[in-house]
Amino acid sequence: MSSLQARAATAEERRRWDELVAANPAGGDFVLAEAFAETKAAVGWTPRHLVFARGTEIVSVALVLERRIPTVGTYWYLPHGPAVTTPMETHEHAEALAAFANAGAPRVFAITIEPPVENAPAYREALETGPYSLSGMDARWREGLQGNTSTAIVNIDRDDDALMTSFHKKCRNMIRRAERDGVRIVDMPATPETFAHMHRLMRLVGGGNKQDLNLRSEEYAERFWRGFSARGQGSFAAIEVDGTPAVMAYSIRIGDRAFYKDGGSERPRVTPGMSNLMQWHLMRQARDAGAKTYDMLGVPPRDQLDDPAHPNHSLAPFKLSFAREVTEYIGAYDLVLRPAAFRRWQRYGLPVAQRLHRRRYHDLGLF
Repeated sequence: MSSLQARAATAEERRRWDELVAANPAGGDFVLAEAFAETKAAVGWTPRHLVFARGTEIVSVALVLERRIPTVGTYWYLPHGPAVTTPMETHEHAEALAAFANAGAPRVFAITIEPPVENAPAYREALETGPYSLSGMDARWREGLQGNTSTAIVNIDRDDDALMTSFHKKCRNMIRRAERDGVRIVDMPATPETFAHMHRLMRLVGGGNKQDLNLRSEEYAERFWRGFSARGQGSFAAIEVDGTPAVMAYSIRIGDRAFYKDGGSERPRVTPGMSNLMQWHLMRQARDAGAKTYDMLGVPPRDQLDDPAHPNHSLAPFKLSFAREVTEYIGAYDLVLRPAAFRRWQRYGLPVAQRLHRRRYHDLGLF
């Protein structure tokens, strides 16, 4: 068997990029999609499209976000990449990635990889000290950068009865109550008016306490929504009260995986079960379009579920009433290619880049 090699995507591969993302070993993921790359390009990142191949066979693809840091060098970040699920695959991809960077991008001083590998003790040991250790690449573990490093994933690859039965009893009752009350869900177009309603409702999440809200800038969010909606990958849904949305959600499907990306509600105008019915609707819609899983994007890790200080604490009971268990990924690793430059990055490069990013783009953060 030939060794795994990393290379830049061809023009033809770029044209069908999202199709290749959907075929990844870990399944489709919106943070590898072309719409996400365009969103990041507008806030200072340079997207690179990489293919990992064994001979003529494509094994996986990855989105690389590149940032040039003055006096330090070039930094690469692979959101949820390489898109593999085992330590063996992670090690093989990391070696190919480092070799590609050393050969063709000598100013790259570090690469942050974030593989969607389960956070199991045996897997962590295999990557740190075991047979697939990344230590030979001077890898340093760090917390995951994406918001669903610990998350709630629902298996929606089943019929309505089996899916409903998988939910918590109270959740089922809330869905049925909303159905009895005649609550209706409507699709909404990706228009400025829809965006304005979504911004308003998102600001009300958790009682509208601003310091508890981690919201991207409106410009960032709208560019994100437009990009996925234009490609038929994302859509808005709403429950209206007196002609105005009281509950809204934005969901995305990439291949056989769906994601509940954004949502919000206005508590004084919401009746019991509305939000539950919304999720029930989105899950069945995604399943009927070909999705097998539905990621509700972010709950605390298992050992922090009862910690009110965790930013996702208030949303966890609702999400876990559908998923019933927490899914945790292993986090991220910095592959250090230029140790001296990496030290400068940690000491002042990253803090300065964060400050400049927030000031220029009015954005939540660099990543």
